[in-house]
Amino acid sequence: MAMLNCYADKIKCKVFLTTLIDSAQRWFEKLAPQSIHYFEEFQKIFLHHFSNSKKYKKTDFSLFEVKQSPEESLRAYIRRFNRVALDVPSCAPETKITAFTQGLREGDLFRSITKKAPGDFEDLLSQAGNYINMEEAQK
Repeated sequence: MAMLNCYADKIKCKVFLTTLIDSAQRWFEKLAPQSIHYFEEFQKIFLHHFSNSKKYKKTDFSLFEVKQSPEESLRAYIRRFNRVALDVPSCAPETKITAFTQGLREGDLFRSITKKAPGDFEDLLSQAGNYINMEEAQK
């Protein structure tokens, strides 16, 4: 987009329009004809309308928001936790273990982890694997 600065507003708008898809395209089609006169105005209206759609970078705190629900299986909780953890690559291993443990509901795995902390997150997942097998066998 920076390369477009030397072009007229009409060209900037036309080029930008070629990048719109799905909801952005539908939004544009609903604008009143000739309601936008300058690219800067178009940019401002667009950003204002879609600002709440922006994806924010996840932090370590995002991991602490993941909680195992009462009826959720251990396998499903681990899968969900790991999906969030993938978006937080700089998380310290100790923080990951703490967040995972705090998100667990009360049960055998939780008690086991609090008695003897795992060496790393892989150890924790290995330990959890035994509890998953037991949980699934009981069902």
